[in-house]
Amino acid sequence: MSTATIIQAQDKGLRQQFADSIAKIRDFAIELYAAHGGWIAQSETQRAQNSRAELMALAAAAESHSPALSAELRHFASK
Repeated sequence: MSTATIIQAQDKGLRQQFADSIAKIRDFAIELYAAHGGWIAQSETQRAQNSRAELMALAAAAESHSPALSAELRHFASK
């Protein structure tokens, strides 16, 4: 048996084992996300809505003393 035969007989190299491990971790994360019903994305959406509402409230409060600031805040909230 030569060295080439021994090397070819090995299943996977370290690079392939690492890639398989990363794929398993990724699959697990996707399944976990799906099992929770995408609650992470809902949380991000909820935070964005809360931030927009807060900016609009600040714009309303600033309307009397600084209309330009109020307009800027509304502009940021619309994005």
